[in-house]
Amino acid sequence: MLYRYQAIGRSGRYVSGSAAAGSIGELRMDLARGGLSLVEARVDVAGQLLAALKPRNLPRDVMIDMFGFLRGLLGMGIDMNTAWNSVAEALPNQLAKETCSMVTHAVQQGHSLHESMSRAGVFPPMVLGNVKAGEQSGTLEKVFESLEEHYRQEQVLMQQVMKATMYPAISLGVLFMVGVGLLAGVVPQLKGIFPPNPPLPTKILLFLSDGVVDYWWTIPGFIGAVAFIWWRMPDGTKARVWEVFYRLPILGPVLKNVALTNVFQNMSLMLGAGMTLTTALDVAISSVTSRAVKVRLESILQSIQRGGTFSEGFQDPFFPPMAAGVLRQGEMMGKLDQYLTRLSTFLRDRTQQRLQTVATLIEPILLLVGGGMLMILAIGIFGPIYGSMKNGGR
Repeated sequence: MLYRYQAIGRSGRYVSGSAAAGSIGELRMDLARGGLSLVEARVDVAGQLLAALKPRNLPRDVMIDMFGFLRGLLGMGIDMNTAWNSVAEALPNQLAKETCSMVTHAVQQGHSLHESMSRAGVFPPMVLGNVKAGEQSGTLEKVFESLEEHYRQEQVLMQQVMKATMYPAISLGVLFMVGVGLLAGVVPQLKGIFPPNPPLPTKILLFLSDGVVDYWWTIPGFIGAVAFIWWRMPDGTKARVWEVFYRLPILGPVLKNVALTNVFQNMSLMLGAGMTLTTALDVAISSVTSRAVKVRLESILQSIQRGGTFSEGFQDPFFPPMAAGVLRQGEMMGKLDQYLTRLSTFLRDRTQQRLQTVATLIEPILLLVGGGMLMILAIGIFGPIYGSMKNGGR
């Protein structure tokens, strides 16, 4: 909650400002840590509306720079407040500047770094968990270094995924729009010169053209209906849909490996920072977007809470065949975080190889699709026209 407040300092001077707090009582305690006594406070409705319109997640590249700066500054012996102020000056992103200011203000009021970053509301649970563990173990510099490297590797992998999927998505979108444009604008103009009983390809073309012209609204309606159904779909059904999607050739295994790579890498990072296995797994579950992966991780967590081992849960055929053996070895050696890193590296390398294969196959596949569309349009449009001209010349 964002509040506008008026307070009085030890010197008797009145101070006005705004601050985020869970309640007025919490706001009063925060101000007291800074030597201020709360006089009046009210909810800042306009400020909350503006805050709701702003992005509430720091971009990955901004977090890479932020954690890199913090690692370097702390390594030089700079104190925490000065480090965060320096980061605010170095980063051009406005949300990052506001975040640094909020963190610095909360730290000055006596909150721990973990609590201060949590109040900003822009950091993932995995980051907050690692910072909390780093504070407790006195290894914040190492934690920021690990976070920087983690997000750098994640960014490289996601850029490769986007590169492999963006080109075909745009190309197919353009082909779709061209096809719709021809069916809606060109084919209706040619109906008058088609013979009364055109060949089958032309009949199909005319049918599709009539459908686009008369029922164009079904396309956005269908997209909206699919989005609404997905939104209202139970989590178990969503998980089964994800599983079917992961079985699709070429792209399905790639996206599945990307999700699992992030899970193993996140857990390795958290365990290496000193978090317990159940806590790290719980945080990993909260950060997973794939319902199919999340359901299985929740099952593994429940199994551990009943006395099972971490590696036993990965005997599920959904996971890579080597996962259970690698993790079992890590448990036996007492180096589970290191073996999770090895597993994530293995999956990331395989994903990059698959992405290279996908990139190699995309262009010929798109050429075949585009060429097929043009051939169907050419046969459907020019076939009857040529037939009419031929018959008229006799």
